[in-house]
Amino acid sequence: MNRRYRDILSIILNTDYCITGNELARLCTVSIRTIRQDIKEINVLLKKYNIEIDSGIRKGYFLNKNNKEILKENNIIRKVLDYEYIIEIPNLPLDRQMYIVLKLITKNCIDVEELSESLYVSEATVNKDIVLINKWLKKDLKLGISYSLNNGVKLEANENEKRNIISWVLSMKTNVSTISKYWSYLFKEKDVIIETRSRSLYHIVSIETKKYDYYLSGHSAQILCYEILVAVKRYQLGFNLNDADDISGNLMPVMIAIRKNVEKELGVNLSEIEWLNLQQYFKSKQFLYGSNIRNIETEDAISIVDEFLRTLHDKFKLDLRANPVNRQKLVLYVAPMINRLKYRHCIANGISKKVTQTHKIEFKMATEMTHIIKRKLNLNMNFIELSYITIHLVTMCGMWKYKLNTAIVCDYDESILSFIKDKVGSAFGEKINVFRIYDYQEFMYEKEENLNEVEFIITTSTIADITNIPFIRINPEIEQNDMDMISEYIDNHKGN
Repeated sequence: MNRRYRDILSIILNTDYCITGNELARLCTVSIRTIRQDIKEINVLLKKYNIEIDSGIRKGYFLNKNNKEILKENNIIRKVLDYEYIIEIPNLPLDRQMYIVLKLITKNCIDVEELSESLYVSEATVNKDIVLINKWLKKDLKLGISYSLNNGVKLEANENEKRNIISWVLSMKTNVSTISKYWSYLFKEKDVIIETRSRSLYHIVSIETKKYDYYLSGHSAQILCYEILVAVKRYQLGFNLNDADDISGNLMPVMIAIRKNVEKELGVNLSEIEWLNLQQYFKSKQFLYGSNIRNIETEDAISIVDEFLRTLHDKFKLDLRANPVNRQKLVLYVAPMINRLKYRHCIANGISKKVTQTHKIEFKMATEMTHIIKRKLNLNMNFIELSYITIHLVTMCGMWKYKLNTAIVCDYDESILSFIKDKVGSAFGEKINVFRIYDYQEFMYEKEENLNEVEFIITTSTIADITNIPFIRINPEIEQNDMDMISEYIDNHKGN
């Protein structure tokens, strides 16, 4: 079982008629032979529900109307495919490596032989995985793994650093099944998603942050919920932060409010230092435009953005200072970015580096910020942060109008949201009207009557199992095949 089964079934479920094996292979970046084998395996899993993916010569693969209804009503994609994926022994290299690093967080040391037996692979494979884990830890977190014949494998990290590793791992993958899989490696619990929803963590974070004029990107809010739950679980297991972890400061009003509600809901009292650490994670999150900029801006962020804008004007003859919104959006991004760089926190929303190749001029301008931050703060920007600054520069001009009532479901930050709106607007400005924007959780809990006017959805998440509204799922970097799919739908809609 693997994550691809879920993607294949979701794509077929969302297809009105048929989809060819070649098209599935392209969307899943595998061979047509792999798709045929995957379809056979999926049909085996679905057999007990009397559901089968049908196929026809020259037509492709499809589900009949009755089978689609059964899939949706019984939530089979999550209950069957996700569950099988979560409980299986890790077989992909990345899953295996995450298993090893998370197990090292729960145990002081582990023998390679023990890992080999648990994962059903050779000790040579485990050793290769450990080398790759070590490379990642040193590059992004300045941490490492020690390995000796007598003591086995050990993670060289204190509790605060281990919490940070967990946050990075959970941020790497935003799909719920993979997060649940990694969570089970840590705490032997099958579904962190149900845990965060049943404990109302998401609602607490959403309500309290908005009350204090902070608007988090959807993924940022979700990761913060996981980080809070990790702090609670680690506390209950006896792994506590202490003064040696060098965490200080005062809690902000928004964190005091979140603390009060979370501790009441979960029936647990975490120490002040635990909440100060969670506050640092909060300050590193991505905030949407509309947040009170005075809550987020810092002297460092203002200084860096102002010098960056001056540099763009002097060196590239590009003056973005006339529109104050440009400055605000950059400050909104740069302030938490500085916090991420200082504390080596992971960005909640990963995007492809290809955006820097597509927008080479904007990327060249974005690199000017690396020099400013290095000189002022002695911090090194990583490539993902550069990619986001590049997208900010791409989106800092233009207005658009649309006609087809369209909603965007996007868990990424303001730059990605603006990027999607800009790309879609530039290509389809006379055809669609973006009038609602949701993150995944907000869309899931939205009242049906509030969606009556939505005719079409552009989304970065899979929503086939929670809506009947036509949608196109895109990559956050909105590549050419995404644009082609949107264009095809709009043309078909117009024809209908």
